[in-house]
Amino acid sequence: MIRSTCLSAICVTGWLCVPGAQAQSVDTAIAEQQRMHQGIQQSQAKVDQLDDKTRAMLEEYLRLGEEADGLRDYNAQLTRMTGRQEAELTEFEAQLRDVEELRRRLFPLLNEMVDVLDELIDRDAPFLLRERQARVQALRELLDDPDAPPSEKFRRIMEAYQIEMEYAHTIEAYQGELEMAGGARTVDFLRFGRVGLYYLSLDGSELGFWNPTAGEWQSIDARFRDDLERGLRIARKQLPPDLVPLPVPAPAAGIVASAGEEP
Repeated sequence: MIRSTCLSAICVTGWLCVPGAQAQSVDTAIAEQQRMHQGIQQSQAKVDQLDDKTRAMLEEYLRLGEEADGLRDYNAQLTRMTGRQEAELTEFEAQLRDVEELRRRLFPLLNEMVDVLDELIDRDAPFLLRERQARVQALRELLDDPDAPPSEKFRRIMEAYQIEMEYAHTIEAYQGELEMAGGARTVDFLRFGRVGLYYLSLDGSELGFWNPTAGEWQSIDARFRDDLERGLRIARKQLPPDLVPLPVPAPAAGIVASAGEEP
């Protein structure tokens, strides 16, 4: 009886021990499964991270590729622009050489033009002599000015020639100093273009004209005083244009009586 009771106790004990071992195995399996699950999650996270990096690298690669394409296009454009600029620079250098050559030829020409103008004034009737000589002197100073552009020098010289040309088509009355053997005196001058240059003293006692053949002032008869005064009034626009009979030098030689009118 005692032996039977002990055997039953052993059996019960054995049965009680078996569920505990199974529970431990289950816990172990669950723990292992959790570790595996965590490992899978970590692996997935790493995969996701690598995927993000790969996507970012791909996007960066594509962006750099687009930039490279843009840079190639830009470099090609720069190459074309540089080629055109080099061609333009070559043309500009050729033009600059032409300009320098023109300048070397222009300066002697401008000086010669001023010399001719000076000689013209010197040989012409002595009207507005100081004004015209001062214009020539100003031109010489302009030619010596290194800061003045050649275009301005040429323009001023042509302007002076234009003024001289206009003298041939105008009449003018003005007061000025007359240099004669007896000394200088203030008189009224009357210029009919370049045909005749006359003077009348302020008191009307002396009158005369410039004789280019003789290169001097000569007196004329007092009977021309009224005509000369009328010519002065016409030049000052105090009378309408009209014929004014005054002596003028003949083309060949001598003095003849002629009618002067406003050109």
